[in-house]
Amino acid sequence: MGGVIAALERPEPSGLLTHWTVQPVAIALAVLLAVNYARGVQVLRARNRTWPAWRGVVFVLGLLVLVWASCGFAQVYSDSLYWVWTSQTLTLWLVVPILVLSGHPVQLARTLAGTDSRLDLLLRSRFARVVGNPLVGPALVPLLSGVLFFGPVPKWAISSAPAGWALQLALLVVGALMVLPLVGLDEDASSLAVGLSLAIGSFELVLDALPGVLLRLHTGLVTGWFDSRAVHSWTPGALRDQQAAGGILWCIAEVIDLPFLVLVYRRWLRADARDAARVDAVLEAERAARRGLHDEDTAPPVTAERDAPWWLTDPAMQRRLRDRD
Repeated sequence: MGGVIAALERPEPSGLLTHWTVQPVAIALAVLLAVNYARGVQVLRARNRTWPAWRGVVFVLGLLVLVWASCGFAQVYSDSLYWVWTSQTLTLWLVVPILVLSGHPVQLARTLAGTDSRLDLLLRSRFARVVGNPLVGPALVPLLSGVLFFGPVPKWAISSAPAGWALQLALLVVGALMVLPLVGLDEDASSLAVGLSLAIGSFELVLDALPGVLLRLHTGLVTGWFDSRAVHSWTPGALRDQQAAGGILWCIAEVIDLPFLVLVYRRWLRADARDAARVDAVLEAERAARRGLHDEDTAPPVTAERDAPWWLTDPAMQRRLRDRD
């Protein structure tokens, strides 16, 4: 355990917006994303194309949460309280990517770059298809929860500032890869595939609870984070701190699943509408083709009966139905 440090005061609700520090990687990333997003919107408007204002608002909100989680209260107390470190990790991994990508920065970049750009080819690559598989994203949450909250990773993150910064960047990247398939990038997915991801996501609600339950109910320390934590006069007991982190992981992991499921459900509705439109287009083309044959060959006129399913008008099927009666 580390020695007692008296410089940091006991955390209070009022300190959520008053405690700040500098995390250069997160600041640089937020500035880079904001500048490129603003420039992209400006270029789009110069081409007389509109971009919904609400997308920009959600994107900026995501960047603000990113800066707060990496430079604010959570970063200040991340090496003093395990439940704070856990909350920060979940925010950067699951909350920030949802907010940032809901502002559609990738769609904006694709619109500006056009088809067959490097970005478009990357999003259509085999790697992107694997990541977008409905079986991959749900499996990552409980798996990565075990890696992040059990074992040596938390200790490494607070023992070395660069290691902590690298972990935060990795969390953002992994979270973005998990969210990408849910924000409408894969417009060719069938309604069956999207429905499968919705079913798996519902089952994932149960799996996501397991790491939090284990952390909350375990009677011994399961992470090396406590070997390197900063100890203060107000520091709680290690087991109590770990159990508080488990309760947060349990609750937040379940709550954050809801936006994922909402995104998947909306995507399912869009996919179903696309599939229905394609079927309607094929049927309409067949009707038009039959009308053309009627005009050329004076065939019998196309009626609603001819558009009915074959088994309603097939003579053999009708005989079988009469025999049964």
